[in-house]
Amino acid sequence: MGRHLRQRPPRRVLRRWAMLGTLVVIAAGAAGFWWARGPEGGSSGAPRLVVDRADVDLGYQRFDTPARVVFTLSNAGEGSLRLTEAPRVVLKAGC
Repeated sequence: MGRHLRQRPPRRVLRRWAMLGTLVVIAAGAAGFWWARGPEGGSSGAPRLVVDRADVDLGYQRFDTPARVVFTLSNAGEGSLRLTEAPRVVLKAGC
């Protein structure tokens, strides 16, 4: 009784499987990137806060003089926007 040796597949077959595996990995990566990016325009049903301005220059003001500034906030996204806490305001002194 002779021993049956297991034959190895030709190198061409191995290269084809390696190329097919590489293409599958690249396609899966591209599909994952496309899916994570979401629809065009960046709106994926999430709210997006838009403020009409970032800086306000009131000129020279005395320290104890009250000042009032109004900002317009709007929602440019598709989801509902809720402010859960008071916005933080930073006062920059003199420039």
